[in-house]
Amino acid sequence: MNEELLSVNIELRNLSEKISDGTLKADEAKSKLDALKTQKRDIEQRIAQANAPIERGGATMADVANAMVEKRAITLNGTGAINQVRELAKELSRRKEILNLVRYFYGPNAATNIPVLSPSLATPATAAEGATGIAVDTQATLGVRSITPHAFVSILPVSAETLQLGSVNFDTELPAIFAEAFADGFAQQVLTGNGTGMNFQGVFTGVTNTVNCAMTGVPRVMDVVNLALTIRDFAADDAIIVMHPTVYAGIMSDATTGVAELYKEELIRNKTIEGVRVLLTGYAPSSVVSGSTVAVAGRMSNYGFGLASEIHIEPIKQVGSTLTWFQAHVFGNGMPIVQSNFIGLQTI
Repeated sequence: MNEELLSVNIELRNLSEKISDGTLKADEAKSKLDALKTQKRDIEQRIAQANAPIERGGATMADVANAMVEKRAITLNGTGAINQVRELAKELSRRKEILNLVRYFYGPNAATNIPVLSPSLATPATAAEGATGIAVDTQATLGVRSITPHAFVSILPVSAETLQLGSVNFDTELPAIFAEAFADGFAQQVLTGNGTGMNFQGVFTGVTNTVNCAMTGVPRVMDVVNLALTIRDFAADDAIIVMHPTVYAGIMSDATTGVAELYKEELIRNKTIEGVRVLLTGYAPSSVVSGSTVAVAGRMSNYGFGLASEIHIEPIKQVGSTLTWFQAHVFGNGMPIVQSNFIGLQTI
């Protein structure tokens, strides 16, 4: 059944790629997507039923032998039941919605070059009828933004007992475990990577275009309004503001009355301000000291994420050890395509 589920997931991914490159029509894609979702739900239900905890009592030796082969629970001579749950419990992790908003560049390339026109053309001037000798534009510059993927590696040692005697089919859990770990690292890099060495250039640490808070200390709600109005003047309707929940909580404690209360109500109800969506994530910095960038506004589609490969997982054995080291690696890098398109809210 796990093989069936893997096959359906691969079909879903291939369908997504066909939709992205326009090779599949929308109505046909919807029909196939509904069918695959139904098939996946049925398989997951069968897997859940098969993995339900098993309790037995009064077993014979034949029952013991079969249970060992099937890796399930068994009761011996009424001395007590052993209930082995076949589902691996995982620790809660932060939501990684930010990774759904960036712009991806896929492919096993040594580097991805993105053409960038920055700065753009200067404001056109008037010209008299029949005028000659009009100056050409010298402001616009066409450059290149290069994204060079670097290896990110994670190594997990697993005992032979876990792999062979455990109730959990650990091998099948590994892709999801590593995917969660890499996604966690990439979400941090996209927002707070320092751009040095082989790290991503994060939108918070690399921001050069800023607006200042009106007063010292914790930012007020009207500071966020100013940031929202600034980005709306430059960006399209898909711009967002990113901040840490702790910063948001401080803004909500702002005691300013009047129109500020209306903006706070909009924030609470819709997580928007002046129509600009506010994304709260623990991956954003929470420090509020003088000179801190406490929020960043911009279009996350203007952030380039170069992904050169999928996650590769290799089992590695060592002489004299019963452990198996599962080594996973993926190549990636990221940076703002046009740095000035992101605007930071900075404390004073």
